[in-house]
Amino acid sequence: MKYSDICTLDAQGRIVIPTKMRKILNLVNQDSLEAELSGQEIHLRKCGELPIDTHRLASLLTILYNSSRHAVALCSDTQVVSAVGSFLPDRTPVSRELSACIQAEKEYLPDMSRPVYLTSCPGTPVAALFPVHSEKPLALAVLSAKPLTEVEIGCARLVAATIAREFD
Repeated sequence: MKYSDICTLDAQGRIVIPTKMRKILNLVNQDSLEAELSGQEIHLRKCGELPIDTHRLASLLTILYNSSRHAVALCSDTQVVSAVGSFLPDRTPVSRELSACIQAEKEYLPDMSRPVYLTSCPGTPVAALFPVHSEKPLALAVLSAKPLTEVEIGCARLVAATIAREFD
């Protein structure tokens, strides 16, 4: 759902968010919002459960994507935190099957005859899943219709370990 409205500034320079927009985002007092500048635009986003430096995370995921040319995503057990190489918006819900794998917090190289998908809509299957040990269950997912090579698996493990260390 796309919704836009004109927001105003109050006397102290705070952005006044209209009631309809607050209801759509389920905003309540003291909720945190992330503001991102994009040229002359300001994008406001309700902060998720995970306080992660999204620019640093995107750069780490981009390194893996550039070396393997497979879409990659960092996921919690409920949603996509960040993705590179696919058209998945942040906070997209993950599939039940993938959620169970993430909660197990184990490395997962699925049998390609029984694919696990990132979302509930079948697309490119998850070729590998690497846990990122932190306070909440997180995992790095690599998407590919074909099995990954040993080098690609090693690169993904290294990036998952870097993310765990970086955001611990």
